[in-house]
Amino acid sequence: MSDSTTADDAGRTDASNPLVTVDGLRTYYESEQLVGGKPVKAVDGVSFEIGRGETFGIVGESGCGKTTLGRSILQLEDVDEGRVSFDGTDVTTLGRRGLKEWRRDAQMVYQNPMSSINERMTVGEIVREPLEVHNWETAASRRERVQELLDRVGLRPEHYHRYPHQFSGGQRQRVGIARALALEPEFIVLDEPVSALDVSVQAKILNLLSDLQEEFGLTYMLIAHDLSVVRHICDRVGVMYLGKLMEVGPTERLFTSPQNPYTRSLLSAIPQPDPDVGADRITLRGTPPNPRDPPAGCVFSTRCPFAIRQPEHEELGDEQWAAIAQFRRMIRERASSTTLERAKQRLGMGTQFTPIREVAEDLFGSLTYPEAVEETLTRATELVADGDVTEARDLLDDEFSTVCEHESPQQHEVGNGRSSRCHRHREEYREPGDYLRDAGDYLPE
Repeated sequence: MSDSTTADDAGRTDASNPLVTVDGLRTYYESEQLVGGKPVKAVDGVSFEIGRGETFGIVGESGCGKTTLGRSILQLEDVDEGRVSFDGTDVTTLGRRGLKEWRRDAQMVYQNPMSSINERMTVGEIVREPLEVHNWETAASRRERVQELLDRVGLRPEHYHRYPHQFSGGQRQRVGIARALALEPEFIVLDEPVSALDVSVQAKILNLLSDLQEEFGLTYMLIAHDLSVVRHICDRVGVMYLGKLMEVGPTERLFTSPQNPYTRSLLSAIPQPDPDVGADRITLRGTPPNPRDPPAGCVFSTRCPFAIRQPEHEELGDEQWAAIAQFRRMIRERASSTTLERAKQRLGMGTQFTPIREVAEDLFGSLTYPEAVEETLTRATELVADGDVTEARDLLDDEFSTVCEHESPQQHEVGNGRSSRCHRHREEYREPGDYLRDAGDYLPE
């Protein structure tokens, strides 16, 4: 196994003829602060390929950058760095006219059918609008094209002159799909196309999308948080966390044998009808870090249950280590707080922060630590209480930080067309391998 892999090794289905190639894509949102604000790293160095006729899924927690990735690929967001190639053409270099022509080949179906179509236009006008914008053939041909599309997505001819408020959510999503198909695109980004619909309607829309893909030879990128939807419809899956692509691989292999700790954590969260199943489920502590200030190393390091520890701290139990991680996270948040908030804390005025001694008692009061660790935690607590938050943070970093925190992992080739971003794939860090065992216990049939 090689230590790392390039974007070309990211688990493609057709290496010789990909339709979409994303290479090192970065999309940042600048801060609204006048001075010193950090950008939001919504998409941070993402690379993958999508083969012709493939359905490629993107999954991850809310706020991980899935939708921004889809919008960046379609150039609906300004890209800061990287390339998006469509059939060999770098669309990030296209001008206004070139983008307009390219968007005949690439369209999007949006998440919420209640807000993604214009309430003041009839269904016929909504579906016909892309044809009008691109001056597609004649007026008679456009009308005929719209009627064909409405029929193909399961709507009736009389719906042509009706308004969106007269339709259910599922029917409105069919209108959105018809609009996306109007210009006969090759590639469609599906941004959680069924998440706002009833379960019974979701299946119908997914089956419709599958039928349309087969009929028109479409290539899909499906953005979703519902893992069952992804497993049902996708050929391959990319797992995102905090703007990074953590794992890529064929759907069934990724679901049954995840290679990345974050992927394993997601799969273990799938609800099970049998309460006895999943007793050893992985529960992630805390919340994802602020995307304006992500961890310097692995973005998952602050929550990873398999994070690498220093040899001198291997004797600490999971509960002890989790308490230290929570303590460090809270101190980092204080260290990165506003100047005004730090001044209030130093002067003993009311702040948003709980007194640090109270925090330490809550976290460590029922736990026992080795003497050296105890001394470090006590010293850090006193530093924060005295207003030296930055010094306390640095003290804890020197004592407890690991390779996961200060070194960003590379994308490693892990076999069977898969890649994973994790230090655990390096020879010296492969143990423990708990997250590499068969995932069948977590997955319903």
